[in-house]
Amino acid sequence: MVYLWENLQDTTRLNAYLLINLSDDELKSFKKAFEFGTMAPFSTMLELVIQKPPADYLDKPHSYIRTKENEAGRTGPFILIDEQLRLKGAIWYVESFARTDEVEDGEAESTEVLWKILTKTESVPIASVNYEIANMSITEDLSNLGVDFPAPVDFEQPQVAGASEHDLDIPSFRYEQTAYLTAYPGEYEISTDPEVLKNFAPMPDRVCRLKEDVAKQVGIRTPTDWAFVSAAQPRQQKDGTMKEFPEGSVDIQHKYDPDFAWPPYKWPEGSL
Repeated sequence: MVYLWENLQDTTRLNAYLLINLSDDELKSFKKAFEFGTMAPFSTMLELVIQKPPADYLDKPHSYIRTKENEAGRTGPFILIDEQLRLKGAIWYVESFARTDEVEDGEAESTEVLWKILTKTESVPIASVNYEIANMSITEDLSNLGVDFPAPVDFEQPQVAGASEHDLDIPSFRYEQTAYLTAYPGEYEISTDPEVLKNFAPMPDRVCRLKEDVAKQVGIRTPTDWAFVSAAQPRQQKDGTMKEFPEGSVDIQHKYDPDFAWPPYKWPEGSL
């Protein structure tokens, strides 16, 4: 059977502190929105560990929580879930205090400015990925949302991130997620037709695709497109073991089918 590889890199995992009491239905609704935006379970981009916060985090400014997280050695971003979830379907992505160079560049009035952004739940994963790889920054997004610079300590965010019609079309984006897979002999077909090969650059000597019935069985969009192909090699899995494949197996890439009957997403251990 076709072997679908897990994400090639470890998925980033953030703590998400629940600052309000949510009913079971509210928590399920939040999880559903987040799972949709993070492409779970077939191409998960970001994971959250939803947890109750330390008692002293309640009714405290976000800057206080950031400071306490830093003191505890948790210097990375985190999520805060407060009343804005009920009001706007949005949560806080909290990054860091402004750096000295950001003050000097006119982005912040002082290093006491906390870079945070209120974002629609389903838009948080792609935003987090963009921030992590420096494709975008919180300051760029805040500027686009109407925040004036240099930002004061108590700056207000006029618009919620991810709420504009110009933001990423997440439903469509789900259909563009790439599956990295290894197909066994008999599960794929090869083409050396010059009319097919000329559509690739650099032009290969052959291309490959899963057979349609096989693709449907494993959650790959059909009809499958021709794709670059290479001979499958033994590969180390996340648990450290090596996965071997029979001779004639190939590595190819196709698109996931979000409408496939995928198994339920498993939230990280320790998450509510």
